[in-house]
Amino acid sequence: FGLSLTLSRELGKQSIPEATLVSNALSFRVVTASVAFALAPLAAVLLGYTPELVRLITLGSLGLWAASLSQSLGGIFQAKLASSRVATVELVGRLLLLAGTWWAVQTQVPLATYLIIFTLANLISCGVALALAHSLIPFTWKLQPHIWRLIWIATWPIAVTTTLNVIYFKVDTVVLSLVRPAAEVGIYTAAYGILEVLLTLPGIVGGLLVPLIAKSYAANERGAAGELYQATSDILLASGLAVVTGAFFLGRPIMTLLAGTSFATSGDVLAILSIAILCSFIGNAASYTLFALDYKKKLIPVFALGALLAIVLYPILIPRYSYWGAAWATVIIEAVVNGALVAVLWKRGMVLNFTRWPKIILATLALSIGLMLPLPFVAKLAGGIILWITALWFLKLIPHTTTLGVDAKT
Repeated sequence: FGLSLTLSRELGKQSIPEATLVSNALSFRVVTASVAFALAPLAAVLLGYTPELVRLITLGSLGLWAASLSQSLGGIFQAKLASSRVATVELVGRLLLLAGTWWAVQTQVPLATYLIIFTLANLISCGVALALAHSLIPFTWKLQPHIWRLIWIATWPIAVTTTLNVIYFKVDTVVLSLVRPAAEVGIYTAAYGILEVLLTLPGIVGGLLVPLIAKSYAANERGAAGELYQATSDILLASGLAVVTGAFFLGRPIMTLLAGTSFATSGDVLAILSIAILCSFIGNAASYTLFALDYKKKLIPVFALGALLAIVLYPILIPRYSYWGAAWATVIIEAVVNGALVAVLWKRGMVLNFTRWPKIILATLALSIGLMLPLPFVAKLAGGIILWITALWFLKLIPHTTTLGVDAKT
């Protein structure tokens, strides 16, 4: 339902008392998540799964329910500019899960035991995140119908766009698995896994952007909102170009290191998918800004177009060109969707300024030089990053303070 984004935006607007909003939003999340995850074991029963498998699905659903509740807390930390806290919690939870998984593999425990580990790790992370969030904004259990109605009105467009987003993100893998050998599916999904990890970056930046723009816009400070959008676009452009550069020069070594020599071709696929990542980075600044400005319904037709393109392009290109067709179709879809997002915002007066873009390209060239040095992989990567950051600094793309008076380190 996009509850984390809604929380972030509404806390930035400050139109509802913080404790009232958070208490109702988290209560809303507990109820909706409980209903949603209860459908999983119910569906398993209706599909005739074995009693053992139904029990395993039920156990896994509890772990995912806890993860869902933790994710909804993100809006609180973003609005309070305290994302480092939730990041620490998430890191500790993932390390617990990693340690538990390693133990489960080493001792060859049954799947049920592993799912207990998975669920406990998520429950612990959720409990700590709830405690940290409560220290920022004290909340209780609240069921106020008029507040729940406001939350629903704010979140349903995000629920729709998220569903459409899932369609065009997953159709490629489904079609590939139906018409091509399993080995080709593995080559593509290995590279796509890297894409999914990298796409968390614009989500983090955009999540921080939402409450700041919402607050500026609510105070009728449209100039400040425009500056925030511009700065975010520049940051994500620089990051996206760095990802493309890294994928083109180091794609094969990265995939070989992560997945073995049989997945070296995934590095070439990753190089193509990195272009889609760049498009997504730039478009995400626009989509989060549209949400912050309460233009969220404008997102629906854009993501519907993406889903339609996915349904048309993937079945045409994948049977003939395999993972190459899937990768280039992804680039086309991401370019169209994210270009449309920028255009929608542009039409509403948020016009991008390209003044800093030549400097960003120069910094990317410095990164390229570093990645082309005849050095071992780690030294080459370190050299490229050092040259890139140095170039960003000397080109004054990394200021000590922003024009809004926010410390750059913060």
